[in-house]
Amino acid sequence: MTQSRYVVKSSVAETMDLIKLSQSTNDLCFEELRQFGEFHQGMLTYDQTSLRPSNHSALFIVVHDFNHVTEVTMITTGGSGTLFNIDWSAAKGIMGGVKSALKPVLIKEVKMRD
Repeated sequence: MTQSRYVVKSSVAETMDLIKLSQSTNDLCFEELRQFGEFHQGMLTYDQTSLRPSNHSALFIVVHDFNHVTEVTMITTGGSGTLFNIDWSAAKGIMGGVKSALKPVLIKEVKMRD
């Protein structure tokens, strides 16, 4: 499992649009944008199947502005086979595409607890 968090200078909806454009080759399994008073929360879930038949990864993204700052949290999970949990770098690759898409609006990366 790989995880990262970023602070961006765009709205939740705009940030979600940037992410969706960067992930157009992956299957969007779930999308939701909700409003709680003046705050917003969005969630995107992607499934990525690699060239190896038994290797896949999932990307979960939560975008919110609960502290009057838009934060993006990404978590990947997956691997190959049932006996071994080998990532083959698919998780880092899918997250790298999102981080690249966020560069124009990126303020900083937030250290997450291990």
